[in-house]
Amino acid sequence: MDATGILGGRYALRDQLGAGGMAVVWRARDQVLDRDVAVKLLAAQHAGDAGSRRRIRAEARAAAALSHPNIAQVYDYGESDDDLGRVPYVVMELIPGATLQERMNAGPLPPRFAMRVAAEVAAALAAAHADGLVHRDIKPANVMITPAGAKVVDFGIAAAIDPGGSGEPDFEVLGTPAYLAPERLTDDGVEPASDVYALGVLLYRMLSGHSPWSVDTTTQMLTAHIYIDPEPLTPQPEVPGYITALCNRCLTKDPTERPSAREAAALLAQGAGLRVVDDVPPQSPAGPWLDDEPSVLIRPKPQEPPPAAEAPEPGSRRRLRRLLPFAAVLLALAAGFWWLAAGDDGAAPKVVAEAPAVSGSAPAATPSAVASGKAPVKPGDPGAVKPGAIAPTARQTPAGSVPQETVAPVTATTRATPSPTAEATATTDPPPEERTFTSAGGSVRATCPTAGTAQLLSWTPVTPYKVDEVDAGPASAVVAVFKHGNQRVRMTVTCGGGVPSHTTDDA
Repeated sequence: MDATGILGGRYALRDQLGAGGMAVVWRARDQVLDRDVAVKLLAAQHAGDAGSRRRIRAEARAAAALSHPNIAQVYDYGESDDDLGRVPYVVMELIPGATLQERMNAGPLPPRFAMRVAAEVAAALAAAHADGLVHRDIKPANVMITPAGAKVVDFGIAAAIDPGGSGEPDFEVLGTPAYLAPERLTDDGVEPASDVYALGVLLYRMLSGHSPWSVDTTTQMLTAHIYIDPEPLTPQPEVPGYITALCNRCLTKDPTERPSAREAAALLAQGAGLRVVDDVPPQSPAGPWLDDEPSVLIRPKPQEPPPAAEAPEPGSRRRLRRLLPFAAVLLALAAGFWWLAAGDDGAAPKVVAEAPAVSGSAPAATPSAVASGKAPVKPGDPGAVKPGAIAPTARQTPAGSVPQETVAPVTATTRATPSPTAEATATTDPPPEERTFTSAGGSVRATCPTAGTAQLLSWTPVTPYKVDEVDAGPASAVVAVFKHGNQRVRMTVTCGGGVPSHTTDDA
């Protein structure tokens, strides 16, 4: 910024509107067009970071490519000389009003208002999806409430649609924990259905006043997204049944079973009493662009690609393949969060975390390979599972947000439920029960092959921990020890009544 406080010789900064971890937003005067604008200026501490500079430039390009009444318009992008070098900034539409987060904090929302906001957000998403972009961070803090309707802002982590993803073993998870779709945590594909999932969480919270899950920590929230079905939205006063059903469909684990943003916008508009406008506003006696009747604009449906020669993998099978390797690293994802961008008004923090490879399940160590003689298993031995490359980071969480944690353990319990068969009888013994337990050092999967006997089926460390020793059993007590420097975490599993249980302590 030059000494006069004018960016690019054109935008005179007036007063600061807000600030966050990545950027500062100013009210400014465009001296060329003589109008007020909003200017997002990269914060000083990030001015020298190449990644932050790329992200704010990507936001400008993504939003500038979109044109829709429910998407905040981007006018310009530039870089200003500063003591720290070239500082990027984005010039945007100055939106009067407050964020949806601020409105929700003020008290319950009228159902019709909630449905209208959701319809406008869905219409904005439909427009972005039609142009090949996925927002990836839909949440109340990124929705502005204006007299003219809701506007979606902050396309800083938007990405081009790519259902297949990069296939890289380590990938970044960008977004806000409370609104992350399951597939966002298990692979790096970019799918419009992930935005629809976040829309479902948003709609659920606006209509019910609470989250679809009862959780206290970020780790529990991530676990819930992947493994725990949300509490179904119950019938609400003044909310049509088809809106309740729509919300529950948006929150299904399988992305192929969710509605499109376009379908959601149309149904929500109907529920809110809005008229759906296809592509362009209708003419009225007052003029071609004036229409007093409330409406929501939905872009035309894009051309469907021709069907592939090979049938796609069924959604349920794809979902199972994605989830198999992921239970062991939920804690590491929670530990890897750090602040990403500005303007999170009381919402859960954005996160950036490296996630493990998900192209296939991690090889589980078979008991026969390690249990004979109960010899300890060292790193590099058969059965020792290599962890994903995860760099844990932690920052302070603001009041009212989902707390972050770096060491508190989370236990993800999984039961193997046998499928009934025609030959099953009342006297058939059920298969041994399996459970997965997670600690700060790693996770173990265990079973009870016989009464009072425990056995480890697999053990997986969490970076930076490594497997130190394993006594897989079968025995009355089986042990896995994970080590990092001078820290050792011992997980001991025993069986009572045919059900595995565990204790964790510092070895």
